[in-house]
Amino acid sequence: MEQGTKIRPETSESREIEVEIIIPTLNEEETIGELINNIHSLVLPVKISILVIDGGSTDSTLEICKGENIRLLLQQGTKGKGSAIREAVEYSRADIVVFIDGDGTYFPSDLVSLLEPLLNGKSDMVVGSRMLGKREKGSISLFNVLGNKLFNRTINFAMKSSVTDSLSGYRALYKKLFEDLVLFSNTFEIEVEMTVEALAKGYRVQEIPISYRARKGSNTKLDPLGDGIKIARTLLFILMNVKPLKFFAIISLAFFVVGLYPAAYVLNEKISTGEIVSMPSVVFSSLLFVTGTISLVAGLLCELLVSSRRRIEHLINRFAKVHH
Repeated sequence: MEQGTKIRPETSESREIEVEIIIPTLNEEETIGELINNIHSLVLPVKISILVIDGGSTDSTLEICKGENIRLLLQQGTKGKGSAIREAVEYSRADIVVFIDGDGTYFPSDLVSLLEPLLNGKSDMVVGSRMLGKREKGSISLFNVLGNKLFNRTINFAMKSSVTDSLSGYRALYKKLFEDLVLFSNTFEIEVEMTVEALAKGYRVQEIPISYRARKGSNTKLDPLGDGIKIARTLLFILMNVKPLKFFAIISLAFFVVGLYPAAYVLNEKISTGEIVSMPSVVFSSLLFVTGTISLVAGLLCELLVSSRRRIEHLINRFAKVHH
């Protein structure tokens, strides 16, 4: 699912690319120490640092982190994973940022595979796909798997991509790319937002298989139904902003298809009896066709607005680069 835009950090030969591993935490005392040690034990071809941003842990997470060779940031803004990630990236000075959950479900050893396409200039964002890799039994519920597939198919239909795990919390990308994305989510929807925004802006997004295991210690913070509704709502909002014509065209088509039945019934009545008796069917079909037409017009107007917004963003970015 690679796109055309290329982005590379501006580094001189005397300065190597810096990578920062960003770990959002909230009561991860049973896993955070092991995760940090496993990252430190990796042998990587780049300089790496670890930034833990804590959302208000009440256990010993902070004490464990203070004893490690990392940077610790206490989340100041709105609570939630999405807010934590945005705050951490703003604080980071690295060229590449990597997001990984602090609950021990992802393997630090997969970091090498995530970074390789970025360091070789083959991708701008690399997402660790749990669907393509090995999953420990019970690590993801059937409900979450089905929800993930639904979101992925929606994204792939709208963006003409081949996403397999839009909800993955393990991904690496250039910091400049992240700063170019328009992200509003404060919670777990941030992963879907990053994926769709990057695809919409034409960045090269690549997925690689990763391993995934069941969460250790405390119960998951995910609410399958509540968070699923939030993610679905966010996904619809994003798609309406990046592909409005396709979104409203589907709605328009649905109204026209439903309106065909009462219209056919009225037409058959006219041909058979020579008169129209079922006036409610006439009114109903007319309303459906009018609503379908309005939806299509709304899609065309929204498409025009989105195209104009992208042109303005392009001009602003080009102006900023010229005067940087």
